[in-house]
Amino acid sequence: MDDIVITTAILTLLAGIGVFLTACLMLSSNLESLSSSKLKQMFTKASKSKLYGVGIGAVGTAAIQSSGAMTVMVIGFVNAGIMTLPLAATIIYGANIGTTITAQIAALGMFSGESISLALIFSALAGVGGFMMAFAKKDKTKLWAGILTGFGLLFVGLTMMASSMSEFSQLPEVVAFLASIKNIFIILLIGILLTALVQSSSVVTTLAITMVVTGLIDLEQGIYLTLGSNIGSCVVAIIAGFSGGLNAKRTATIHLLFNVFGVLIFVVAGMILGTLGISYSGIFESLFPGMASTQLAMFHTVFNVITVIIMLPLTGMLINLVMKMVPERPGEKGEEEFVPGLRYLNTYMLRTPPMAVQQVMNEVIGMSHIAMENYRTACHMIRTMDFDGMEKFCNNE
Repeated sequence: MDDIVITTAILTLLAGIGVFLTACLMLSSNLESLSSSKLKQMFTKASKSKLYGVGIGAVGTAAIQSSGAMTVMVIGFVNAGIMTLPLAATIIYGANIGTTITAQIAALGMFSGESISLALIFSALAGVGGFMMAFAKKDKTKLWAGILTGFGLLFVGLTMMASSMSEFSQLPEVVAFLASIKNIFIILLIGILLTALVQSSSVVTTLAITMVVTGLIDLEQGIYLTLGSNIGSCVVAIIAGFSGGLNAKRTATIHLLFNVFGVLIFVVAGMILGTLGISYSGIFESLFPGMASTQLAMFHTVFNVITVIIMLPLTGMLINLVMKMVPERPGEKGEEEFVPGLRYLNTYMLRTPPMAVQQVMNEVIGMSHIAMENYRTACHMIRTMDFDGMEKFCNNE
């Protein structure tokens, strides 16, 4: 009987994760399409203000529901040379705050009592969005329908994951095994590996919330699982950054170090508090009594906000460290100058098609300037018979 229960729970969990991931992708792509022009305006108005960069990252990530997409977008801008490393760093900081909105939404959906649960009510939006998508004729209506469907599917996936966790919690062997994992570093490693596997910290954080609510793990375990997911979320940026140019690598390294330093700060602080008989779980249980899902979601938000507050004044030092870790190789600049390629559009931008479309316009304008420059150079060479600019002419072509 246990084998059937375990198999059913595993299949339900996989289905729930699949639905949740699909919902995240659907939400992200439709929200990007609606907000791409506004995001573009925010990027172009970017100033040297660190707080402005954090605001862009937080609002942008909350808008498109994907810190991974935001980070890849930033890497694309940096790689194209149209965004500085300091600004990219602050936007990445903000993205870490913006991504906590998914956990807050998941926590909200876990509330239930004698009345109909919020998760069920929100899940029904998937059906409403589906009907709208089937009969809508306007593109904008279809986008809104996609957003509603994605939002509803988030809670369908959440409900399925909670259902599988409830089944696991009825198995004494599973509960005993998970209860025996008290080493915080093992829990951190599990969080890192799970997030690297599914490439979504939102999924792992939501999974941790459902496990805490169903009693499969305690709040302290959920907290360290969430901390590990923050490091694991860097995998997407690392893959995108280290397949690109020098500044793309540096941007990905900034993202990794920011999350690693934040986790280290909280792990060390947790150990110090432990010697005083205080734990993170105790603090958040007293702040939000009887609300297990909110306790973990709020820790996730507080962790990211405090990490940003600590790291923001140290941005210059972080960038200097990254430049030493990822140094410029001799002749690297010179070689890159003579490689023909696009300035505003690159592989990273294709991960966010609405932004890529925006960048195509800049690319066409940039190419027209190059064409005009070559036309003037050709006229000058014919008129003066001075061919000193031939090499630049050929490079432009």
